[in-house]
Amino acid sequence: MITRIFNLFFLITLGISTYSQKAIIRGQITDKTNGETLPFANIYVKGDMSKGTTSDLDGNYSLKLDADTYTIVYSFTSYANLEKEYVLEAGKTYIENVQMGTSNEVLVEFTVTAEKKASNTMAAFDREKMKATNMVDGTSSEQMKKTGDGDAGEVIKRVTGVSVEGGKYVYVRGLGDRYTKTILNGMVIPGLDPDRNTIQMDIFPTNLIDNITVYKTFTPNLPGDYTGGLVNIITKDFPSKKTLTFTGGFGYNTLTTFNPDFLLYNKGKFDFLGFDDGSRTMPVSPTTSFPDPTTGDSDEAARLTKLTKAFNPQMAVSPSTALMNQSYSFGIGNQINSEKKDLDYGYNLYLNYQNNYQFYDDVKYNAFRKDPITENTEFFPDRKSSGQLGQQNVIWSALLGQSIKINKLHKISLNLFHTQNGQSQAAVLTEQNFETNPATLVKQSLQYTQRSVSNLNLSGKHTLKKNKWNANWSIAPSYSTIKDPDIRSTILEKEGDPENGIPYTYGLNPSVGSEIRRIYRDLSEYNINSKVDFEYSFKKKDSLESKIMFGIAETFKSRSYRIYDFFFDVEGSNTDLDEFNPDYFFYDENIWSKDTDEGTYGHGEIEKANTYDATQTVFAAYVMNELPVTEKFKAVYGVRAEKVLNKYTGENNSGTIKFNNSTVLDELNFLPAVNLVYALKDSILETMNIRASYAQTLARPSFREKSIAQIYDPIQGRRYNGNIDLLQTTIHNMDLRWEYFYGRTEVLSVSAFYKKFYNPIEIVSFDVAPNEVKPTNAGEADVYGIELEVRKRLGWIEKDYNKFYVGANFTYVKSQIDMNKVFINKGTTLVSEKEIRQANARDGEVIGDYRPMFGQSPYLVNAFLSFSQDSLGIDANLSYNVQGKRLAVIGIGAIPDVYEQPFHSLNFKISKKFGKDNQWKGSLTAQNILNYAQRRFYEGYQAESQVYDYLLQGRTISASITYTLK
Repeated sequence: MITRIFNLFFLITLGISTYSQKAIIRGQITDKTNGETLPFANIYVKGDMSKGTTSDLDGNYSLKLDADTYTIVYSFTSYANLEKEYVLEAGKTYIENVQMGTSNEVLVEFTVTAEKKASNTMAAFDREKMKATNMVDGTSSEQMKKTGDGDAGEVIKRVTGVSVEGGKYVYVRGLGDRYTKTILNGMVIPGLDPDRNTIQMDIFPTNLIDNITVYKTFTPNLPGDYTGGLVNIITKDFPSKKTLTFTGGFGYNTLTTFNPDFLLYNKGKFDFLGFDDGSRTMPVSPTTSFPDPTTGDSDEAARLTKLTKAFNPQMAVSPSTALMNQSYSFGIGNQINSEKKDLDYGYNLYLNYQNNYQFYDDVKYNAFRKDPITENTEFFPDRKSSGQLGQQNVIWSALLGQSIKINKLHKISLNLFHTQNGQSQAAVLTEQNFETNPATLVKQSLQYTQRSVSNLNLSGKHTLKKNKWNANWSIAPSYSTIKDPDIRSTILEKEGDPENGIPYTYGLNPSVGSEIRRIYRDLSEYNINSKVDFEYSFKKKDSLESKIMFGIAETFKSRSYRIYDFFFDVEGSNTDLDEFNPDYFFYDENIWSKDTDEGTYGHGEIEKANTYDATQTVFAAYVMNELPVTEKFKAVYGVRAEKVLNKYTGENNSGTIKFNNSTVLDELNFLPAVNLVYALKDSILETMNIRASYAQTLARPSFREKSIAQIYDPIQGRRYNGNIDLLQTTIHNMDLRWEYFYGRTEVLSVSAFYKKFYNPIEIVSFDVAPNEVKPTNAGEADVYGIELEVRKRLGWIEKDYNKFYVGANFTYVKSQIDMNKVFINKGTTLVSEKEIRQANARDGEVIGDYRPMFGQSPYLVNAFLSFSQDSLGIDANLSYNVQGKRLAVIGIGAIPDVYEQPFHSLNFKISKKFGKDNQWKGSLTAQNILNYAQRRFYEGYQAESQVYDYLLQGRTISASITYTLK
């Protein structure tokens, strides 16, 4: 079937390619000095202006001519004309990106730039960075290909000041996902994880991405709820000429691939597509009542037996052999120009599929406490859990983009994006409990999570009144779902002493924490995001162009969240097993019946707190002015107003607290911003700027945080508790940057920043329950730091080294929270965090007033060395990334703090083009070369660090082959 689909795409493509036998010259026209596009420039045949065209509002142009020899003239008011001679062949497309200089500048020769679009190279990105009104960093698709990164989560961590948690969640300047916002093509979309505020970055494969821009400072035309950074993922626009690309690849992991001990959750028929086939669907209604087996009623007894048998009987993991990782991608696109020259149409279609396996042979999840005796500095264990964890992760994405340009003044675009993710997990863990009712438990867990996001983005760009007015608008509805259909967990007590002749037995003993449990979770979220932006350009008396921008935006979110819990008990005098077999309890002969009055039966435990509905409406309006004070000095200032309204429906488990579409957040905020840019140098060959910025921004609690939900993780054995009383965070931001652009994509920059937080939100553990955490406002916090970035060709060492390119960026961050202003409920009274820490301090330990901010890395380092030799078709890249130790869970009272340890990531990729016109490319990638593990430790005064959790993922080697039809 897949082969037939690809054959169909090839046939369609070949058909499209024959529609015209004329030659086409296409490209983009930009200002050589600042990189700005030049709309409505004239392009025509010398001596015959009837054979010509003009560039559109984005500076793009397309000129269709018969096969012949021509001299083409490029002209624009106050710029020097450029001329270029072409020998055109029928049916071919020539890509000519033109940089024009003013009439008094020295002109240099320009050349055909093959297939690279102006937006997807680092040179183009640097031009955007030079002219940006705020401080930005980022990367291009060209750079992504060199590093070999497979998804946006791998790409983004190479940007200055950016790190990634768990391969998915972005931290900018050490600030967690709460303070970082991710948007797609300028519009908000919902995330796939209810535990997070931002969308997972690993759902965006790199073959769909044109560039990623990280806004470090705020301007009023951007959303106001971020402070670390705003990450804008721009998907690929239609190409300059017909393209068709297919890539296939395989990966080998040193700990997983072909491992016969791999653990698997028995597959559904559609798991390979990221869908559950229905075999895990909840078999009873959420409102079903389970009869009590002691009632004696025959009909009710038969109903109880029937209800229990309705559940899928598989409870045990399935040992299997892990296959190789697989990845496939397909892309097709083209641009078609009408003969009437007033209508252009472009499209692209990208498909991406990945199926990856991961096996952790020695995973650990532990809980430790401080000793009640303060002279003892070492921690003592509350719980230790270790074992094996197998994961299979399927993700596929599809992007269909279409654009129509009308009269070169108007552009209407429609982007359809869908991503589907199915992850199955199977775990076998042995747990030792050391506190109340000490026991050894054996646990098997099965979990399948199905996630999806569908997004439609309809947008328009319009130029009005002789280039003075520009209007942009977008409307983007999105729908996302997260389903955990039938999380299955069996925990039995293990007893015995084989060394003394007592064999092990496994029994269901609820008093020590053993249980048979099944959980069904269902989250759906609908978003609609719309905005309209206007820009008016005018020239001041000194002939410098100023811009006034204003607009409105609205975002509406609606979430529905449900959790249904079912527990299973066993009646009978002997429930102990000689071997651990969770399936035993669901064998037909072991299901409870009235006749035997023995066996397994179920009962529902609906926790009211885990069923809630919530909505959020944010309405925004802004006005800003881009004012060139002099030719070198520019000010961008304005204000954004945001009105937020959150409503919540739900109740606590006892039913004593109820919310019925109740308002839980209602705020109106005015967010001022000033950005200043001074050009120390501004020429064709080099640009040097000094930037300064002040802005006020926000961070709002997520739906899950501002709730009374209690969410249990059956694999880690930990519970998250919502906090309906959370306040939103207000942040004051100040930034300063010196940046120097020189040579070919060479950059040197230094930045400094300071942020003041009021009511930051942090994750705090419970004093009496180390496995329970809760979000809490933490008074005030300060964050300040510096960033350094350098990108340089090595040609200055020796000419032959000009093919080498080196780059590095470093971020140092210092954060502090005043613990005297952090108050925590202790019984019925509020106590400061410092007082609680002092009460639990070790002998000789001095408790200061400040501690680091939650999730804040003290340093980030990225470095790379690349080699490119076009004549040989070879590209190679060695990249390194590390982030400093950061506070992951805040310990309170007897619970120590938890710190995530540095992960040293070293990756290498080499690729070689070959074949006719270099249509083929082979690539080899090695990831996690240093074989580092993901580790979080309990840490404290003069105490040996103890493992909170530990996962070693091994090294991965991947090979791929790409074919491009040119």
